[in-house]
Amino acid sequence: MEAVLRQLTNILELLAVSQTDRVREWDRHTALRAFQWAEYCEQLHSRVQCNPAVRSALESGLSDTNQRLQQALPSYSPVMFSELAQCQHMLLIHLLRNPSAPNSVIRMLFAEQESPFDQNSLIRCKSAFNLLCRTPDRTSYAGLQVEAVVRGTLLGKLLSSVLSRSGNDAYARTLLDSILHDSAGNPESLHDVIAAALLSPDDETSSVVQRRVLAWLQEHEGCLRKLCQSLSPGLCTVISRQSSEFKQAYWGVLKQWASCLEFDVLESLWVPTSDEPVTFIILTDRFKDLFNSGPPLKEETETELKTLKREAGDFNNWEKHRRKNNPLLQSPGRQGATVLFTPSAVCFI
Repeated sequence: MEAVLRQLTNILELLAVSQTDRVREWDRHTALRAFQWAEYCEQLHSRVQCNPAVRSALESGLSDTNQRLQQALPSYSPVMFSELAQCQHMLLIHLLRNPSAPNSVIRMLFAEQESPFDQNSLIRCKSAFNLLCRTPDRTSYAGLQVEAVVRGTLLGKLLSSVLSRSGNDAYARTLLDSILHDSAGNPESLHDVIAAALLSPDDETSSVVQRRVLAWLQEHEGCLRKLCQSLSPGLCTVISRQSSEFKQAYWGVLKQWASCLEFDVLESLWVPTSDEPVTFIILTDRFKDLFNSGPPLKEETETELKTLKREAGDFNNWEKHRRKNNPLLQSPGRQGATVLFTPSAVCFI
């Protein structure tokens, strides 16, 4: 027990030092050793928390060490026994908040983990998300605030690390579910983070991440549709250019929205026939953005819509007759794109 108390004292001193300017002397090896001690602390808590006698002895030792460290460091915050279960989390937060932490240590915190993915890795990364979001810099990237870019980038890197090992698909799902849970009451935040995760470099690894994210969205009813509805037309176009998986999914959502529009002859307007809050103007803007994106997305979108047109019965003659007799239907789109109407959907070619 005496040896365990000494180790616990060393760990509290380690946490205290991580909040001071002495941390500037740390290198990558020192930081790795610190996290190994923090992990040991969590394992110790797990083993003894249900042992009243041992727990009482450790709590007494904690109290003495906390008191001594508070006298030496007035800014020191006492560590309770229950907090030992999140020792890695505390260490990570201390280092990220400490302006004296060397850049090499900060970079190490976001390097891909070589150890198997576990709950501690999830806690550490989520802690980083929450901390890095508290930045006064509100510049944007691709229409996203820096908060979403930071969180989405970290999410993409973690997913890439997890999915690089076989059999970790369930872990990836757990991570995404946790992000969904954390965004309860603020779905726009979730959508922006997911968009940032999809905006990753175009390589084999990012394609795996994009497929996993899209599969997860489709597993939750309405998530993909709500994501597309929440993101701006321009942002959806940017992601479509970068991710063929998202492009196909986005086309599917647009066609679903189009099929929910019906032409009102008396009003000469296309009106929704379902609860979908998507109007003809909204749909037009999204297709126009795709057409204005340039090759190859413009040509790919045209090909997709021509296929939809053929599936609807190839209505050229019917459409020409309608346009001739109703000038309200003569709605040319940008870049030569023309709005076309079928009995079951709206097309733009």
